[in-house]
Amino acid sequence: MVSLSHINFILLISLTSVISKDSLEIHVLDVGQADSQLIVFPSGYSILIDAGETSTGSMNCKKIAERIKSILNTTRVDVGVITHLHQDHVGVPFKSGFWYLLESSGINFGKIIDRDSGVVKSGVTDCSTEDDIEWHTVGSLSSTAINWICYATQQTLITKIQPNRQLATSCSNEINPPDKDTTIEIVVVNANGVLYKNVPLNGDHHTESSPPSENDYSIALRIQHGDFVYSTAGDLDGEYSTGYGYVYHDIETPYKDNVGQVDVYHANHHGSEHSNNEEWVKTLNPTVSLISCGANNQYGHPSLNAMNNMNTVSQNIFLTQDCNPTVTDQFVGKTVIVNDEIVVKYKNGDESFIVTDSKDSFESKFEVIKNKKQRQNSICSLL
Repeated sequence: MVSLSHINFILLISLTSVISKDSLEIHVLDVGQADSQLIVFPSGYSILIDAGETSTGSMNCKKIAERIKSILNTTRVDVGVITHLHQDHVGVPFKSGFWYLLESSGINFGKIIDRDSGVVKSGVTDCSTEDDIEWHTVGSLSSTAINWICYATQQTLITKIQPNRQLATSCSNEINPPDKDTTIEIVVVNANGVLYKNVPLNGDHHTESSPPSENDYSIALRIQHGDFVYSTAGDLDGEYSTGYGYVYHDIETPYKDNVGQVDVYHANHHGSEHSNNEEWVKTLNPTVSLISCGANNQYGHPSLNAMNNMNTVSQNIFLTQDCNPTVTDQFVGKTVIVNDEIVVKYKNGDESFIVTDSKDSFESKFEVIKNKKQRQNSICSLL
């Protein structure tokens, strides 16, 4: 007879032993009008980028936790990346999203990469308002941002994030998988080096009448494994636009040459009209574009302009859901509505990569670009 303790031991081993894979896998999880990606390298090294919620009441985080366990066969994620402090990317602090994953799900993170928006002021023991925070780089404020800083930096709280939280730095390599021929670059964070009317966009702007959008400060990543290159940049903005009580700024264009040509592009800001500008998309020149968005969302994502720009260079555009059929139906033959998570797989040394879903119900194969155009790191040299 097998004892219950023996069974529990086997289950524990199964959840703490990482599955090594022979390919890089990118899982763009199906979380509606939000964003969450799990990236797994052949060594088993893993990165969770964002854990967004669609509303204050949603609990995408439970689905994300289950997908982590299923894909990795472990409760450990090496790195969590929070691109910026909006609910559809970080979740609802003290309830869902990354807070739930860290504090309630049993998922353990080696480290959390976050942007330096601010810290709770010294002496504050009950952080709850913007006045309790010493702001560093911030524009438009939300309760999500305030509550996240209260959670992540208040020293009187006992949390699982504080010992492992690390601030992102532009033009850096803070994420280091052990895999051969693999590099991950933080291309930009906090709009570092970008000026508007000769004023740096980084810094504390939250008291201004029209502050920069929180999206401007998104963390952008360039991931390379062998010849394969992937770009993902949260809600990074690509135009100057005002009229919302805050201002979008063009962060894409100054950093486009730092990213250079890619094979797969995760569309910025769910395919928003304020992102994915022509110069950015033309420079990245992705063979495949991916969009995480929610069916019939109120924002009109993806926009016609973004779809036009991606359609010009990409062989296919894959969407997690049928998000904006009024626009996407204009690109019949190019648009693929997956209605599931989108999975990209690439084995180092192969001539091609594939795009599929979580059930492997289809498989689209694309050639990897071997001799990509030489990148330029001009803005990094100025930081």
